[in-house]
Amino acid sequence: MTIFQDRAHFLKMMVISFLLFFCVTSGAFNEDAGEKPEPKVYSKEAELFGLKINNLSQSEFEGQLKKMGLNSFPSFRKGIASYSLGEEGILGVRSLTVVYNKSKYIEKIVLVGVVKSNEKRKALGSLLINKYGAPTVGFVNQGFGMAQWLFGDGTLIELRNTTFDVSMSYVDRSPKVPPLSGEIDVELLQKKIQSSK
Repeated sequence: MTIFQDRAHFLKMMVISFLLFFCVTSGAFNEDAGEKPEPKVYSKEAELFGLKINNLSQSEFEGQLKKMGLNSFPSFRKGIASYSLGEEGILGVRSLTVVYNKSKYIEKIVLVGVVKSNEKRKALGSLLINKYGAPTVGFVNQGFGMAQWLFGDGTLIELRNTTFDVSMSYVDRSPKVPPLSGEIDVELLQKKIQSSK
C-alpha cells in the first residue's frame, strides 16, 4: 500500500466510525426509536365545569355554579334556571340555561352567545375537539362547524358554530328518576281527591 492508499483507507474508516457513532447516539439503532407516540386519550363522558352530565342532580350542579360565583336569575318557569356568565362570558358565550326534570336532574344545559371574535369561536370548537376527539355526527373545521358527540352513557354534546350566534348543548337523554316504591300514599291521595271536589 502506498501512503495515499493508507490515508484514503484511514479516512474511510474515520467516516464509517463517525457514522456509526452518530447512528447510535441519535437512537437509530435503539429499539425505542421505532415506537410511535402514544395516542391521545379523549374523554368518554360529557362533562361541564368539572362535573359529569349523566344523572347530574340540580343541587350538585347549582353547588358547583355557586362556587364559581354564578347565581340564577329569578325564574317563573318551573324546572328552568338561567345564569349570566358575565360581560366577557366564557370565550364569548355569555348565557347559560338549565332544564331539570321533575326529579330535579339535568335534562339539558344550553350555553349561548353572540361571539364576534373569530379567535374565540375557533377556540370553542377546538376545545371540544381536544377534549372529546372527532365528532360522532357533523364536522368541526378549525374550530367552526355543526357537530354532535354521542356517549355510551346516553349523553350528548351539540355544537353550533357557523355564525356569530354560537350555542353548545349538553343533554342527558335519559336523566335519573326516583324508583317507584310500589306503595300508595293514602293521605296524599285523599288530599288530592278532596281538593278536586
